[in-house]
Amino acid sequence: MKKIFVFIFLFLFLYIPLSAFGAPENAVHIKADNIIYNKKLNAYYATGHCVIYTQAYTIKSNSASYFKNSSLAQVNGNVKIENKKGDWIKGNKGTINTSTFKGFIDNATMFIKSDGIYIKAKRIVMNSKEKYYISNGTITGCRCPQFIRGNPKAHPKWSILAKNTYVVKNDYIFSYPVVFKARSVPLFFSPVLSRSLANKRKTGFLFPAVGYSNKDGIKYIQPFFINISPSQDITLKPFIYTFSGYGLDSQYRFYWTKHSKGKWDVTLFKEKKAYGISENKKLRVYTKAVQQADLEQYGSFSYDVNMVNNKDNLRVLNKDNIELSSDRYTTSKASYSITKGVYSLNINGYFYQDLISDNNRETLQKLPEIKFDITNKKLWNNLTLDFDQTATNDFRIKGSRGYSSSTTGFLSYPFEISYFSIVPKIGAHELYAYWENAPDNNHFSRRSFIPEYSIDAKTSLYRVFTTNNTSGLVALKHTINPSLTYTYIPQRDQSKFPDFVAEYSKTNNINFTLENILTTKNEDNSTISYREFFYNKLSQEYDFSKTYHTPFPPLYEETRFSPIEYLSFASKAHFSTHKGLFIDSDEEMSISSKTKGASFGYVMSRDSDYKINNESAKVKLYLYPVKSLYTYVYVERSLNEGYYPQKKVGFMYNEDCWGIGLDLYVNRVAEENSDGTYSRTKNAGFWITISLKGIGTVKRQY
Repeated sequence: MKKIFVFIFLFLFLYIPLSAFGAPENAVHIKADNIIYNKKLNAYYATGHCVIYTQAYTIKSNSASYFKNSSLAQVNGNVKIENKKGDWIKGNKGTINTSTFKGFIDNATMFIKSDGIYIKAKRIVMNSKEKYYISNGTITGCRCPQFIRGNPKAHPKWSILAKNTYVVKNDYIFSYPVVFKARSVPLFFSPVLSRSLANKRKTGFLFPAVGYSNKDGIKYIQPFFINISPSQDITLKPFIYTFSGYGLDSQYRFYWTKHSKGKWDVTLFKEKKAYGISENKKLRVYTKAVQQADLEQYGSFSYDVNMVNNKDNLRVLNKDNIELSSDRYTTSKASYSITKGVYSLNINGYFYQDLISDNNRETLQKLPEIKFDITNKKLWNNLTLDFDQTATNDFRIKGSRGYSSSTTGFLSYPFEISYFSIVPKIGAHELYAYWENAPDNNHFSRRSFIPEYSIDAKTSLYRVFTTNNTSGLVALKHTINPSLTYTYIPQRDQSKFPDFVAEYSKTNNINFTLENILTTKNEDNSTISYREFFYNKLSQEYDFSKTYHTPFPPLYEETRFSPIEYLSFASKAHFSTHKGLFIDSDEEMSISSKTKGASFGYVMSRDSDYKINNESAKVKLYLYPVKSLYTYVYVERSLNEGYYPQKKVGFMYNEDCWGIGLDLYVNRVAEENSDGTYSRTKNAGFWITISLKGIGTVKRQY
C-alpha cells in the first residue's frame, strides 16, 4: 500500500504545472536566430530576430544581451516593447530590468492604445510597468507614420511639446509646462496639462475654456476636478476676465446614500472696476444649493437655496444676457412632505430676496407654510372627498404681516352617461387672516366663506383607418377628445384682506375644449413605430358675468404638425374673437436632414390696450458643407424695438484626431449707468472649442 501512495505522489508531482507551486510569473524566455551562453557571467547574447518575453510583456530587437544575475537586458536595433493590452514603446536601443521593469529606451515613441496617445522623445525612462517619465517629449493623438518612425521633418496635425511628462498607465498623464502646436506652428502655452487615463473618475485638471468679449476682455476658465469618493466630488473653476474681474465657481456634488443626493454651487466674483453707480469694487457671492432626501416611510425632505450677498449679483454674473435678471426675486425653499394613502402633509419654508428694491424689508416671506391634503377619498360608492388646508406665517419687517389660512373642500360624484364621463363637484373655500401693519402694530382679523360649484363632462372617441401597404404607412388612428366644464363662484367681498391672501374672484363661465390627434403606424422590416402626425387643441370660454364688449375671453389654440420625419410645425396662441386679432402667439417650424436644417420662430404679445409690447423672430440655419464641417447661424430680432438681442455664428471642424470650433456672438446687454439708469450696450465676443483625441477638449461655454 505504501508503494502505491508513493507512486501516486510522484505522478502528481511530475504532471502538475510548476506554476501551481508558486513558479514565478516573470520567468524570462529568450528566442533568437543565434544565442550564445557565457557560463562565467551567467549571460546570454542573442542576435537576429531577438525576442525576450515574460507573461506580462515582450521585447523585440535585432540584438540583445541578457544578464541573468542582475535581470538586465540590453537591446539594440528596432527595439519594441509591447504588453498584452497593445501598448508599446519603440526605439533604437535601451536597457531594461526584466524583474522591476526599470530602464530606458532611446529615440523612443510610446503608444497607449486605450487612449490613442503617442509620446515621442529622445529617451523614455521606465520606473515600472505602469510608470514612465519623459523629458522634452512630444504628445499627440494623431497617427503620423513618418513622425512615429522618427522623421524630424514630419509633424502630426496637432501636438503638445512638454518639458516634463509623467505617465501612469490606467491612471493619468501629467505634463508641465506645455506648448500646443498645429503642425509646426505654436498656438498657445499652458503651465500644466493633466489628463486622466483611468475609466474611473480621477482628481486633476480639466481642459480650460477660452473666449473674449469687448465687455469682459479675455475670458479664461481653468477647471480642476477633485474626486473625493465614488459618491462625492468637487469641481473648482477659477476664472479671470481681464476687463471686469476674476473669481471662482465651485460645485460640490454628492450622493450620500441611494436616497439622498444633491449639489452645492458657490460663485465668488471680485470686481476689477466698480459696477454702475457703485463707487467701491465689490466681492459678489452667489450660492445655490439643492438636495433631495427620500426618507421612505417617513416622507421626503428637500431644499433649494438661492442666495446673493448683493442684489446686483445676478446682473453681473449673468452679464451675457439681455435681461437684468431672470426674476425679480431669488427664491429659497425648504420642504418636508409625507404621504399615507390619500392623506399628505407638506411643510414648506420660503425666503425671497428682492433684486429691485433697495432692501428686503418689505419683501413678504412664508416661514413656514403648512399644508394638509386629502385626495380622492372614497366616502360612499362614487362619492369622493377632496380637501386641503393651508396655514401660513406671512412675515415681513415693514408692512402687513400675520397669519393666514385657506381651507377648501369638495364633494364629487363621478358617473357615466353613454360615452361621457360626468363629474359634478360642490365645495367651498374659507379664507382667514389675522395680521398687523408694522411698524404701527394695529391688529386686524377677517374671515370669508366662498362656495364653488362645477361640473365636468368629457369623452374620448377614436377610429383606425388601415391601408393595404405591407411596409411604410400601414394604419392611421384619429382620436377626438371633447370636454365641457362649467364653474360658478358667487361674488364675495374679499377686498379687506391683506395682500398676502389669495382671492377667489367671481366666476360664472363654461369652458369647451376639443382635441384632435392623428397617429400613424409605420412598419419597416418587421419593426413597428408610431408617430404623432397631427395634434390640435382648441379651448374657449364663455363668461356669463361679463357684459362689457364680449363674454368670450380669447380662444386658445395649440397645434403640432409633422407631415414627414424631417419637417415639424408647432404653434400656441390666444385669439380675441372680439377684436379679431391674436393676443399672443408662439410659432416654430423646423426642417432638418442629415446634412442641413433650419428652424424659424416667432413670438408676439399685446398689452391690455391691444398694442404690441413684444414681437420677435429667431432663425437658426445649420449646414454640413463637407462631412467633417458643421456650420450654423443664429439670429434673434426684436421686431417692435428694431434691434438684435442676440446674433451668433460658428463652426466646428472635426478630423480623425482633432477638431476646432469658433463661436462668435453679439449680444445687447443692459448696463447700469453712473446715474442709476440703464442703457442697452453691445457685447461682442467669441468662445473657442479645440478637441484633441486622447487628450480632451477646450470647451466653449454656450
